[in-house]
Amino acid sequence: MDKTRFYQCNDCNSTLFEMSGTVAQYCDHDLAGLKPNTIEASKEKHIPVLKFQKTHLHVKVGRVPHPMTLDHSILWIFVQTRNGGLYVQLTPEDLPEANFMVKENDVLAVYSYCDVHGLWMLDNAELDYDEIVCSPEFSQGCIG
Repeated sequence: MDKTRFYQCNDCNSTLFEMSGTVAQYCDHDLAGLKPNTIEASKEKHIPVLKFQKTHLHVKVGRVPHPMTLDHSILWIFVQTRNGGLYVQLTPEDLPEANFMVKENDVLAVYSYCDVHGLWMLDNAELDYDEIVCSPEFSQGCIG
């Protein structure tokens, strides 16, 4: 399966996922393609961090948890799989993390969308399931 493509409506700022190759317009307006960022100077706030336990995937956005305020937050997390994808929408009241039921070898990429800094991606070539990352802001202290 090809990487999922993401678009944003130039009028209402809605984000759309293209999985079938047919997205062209939304609400009668043209869509702008979103190119995911994959390199962050600090690699601390936007790149997804993953922890697998059998068929349970826990995704946290950032080695240091991303801010979740009305003016700056992660809006959603998307896990692309061999058969499609899994999506969780977040609000500023949520932690920048989500849980998914998926087999480790089915994950192709994980995306997060920051309302200030845009789309971020960790693809399966970069997935490091054995890394241990700790932060007092993480709900479980350490992951990995």
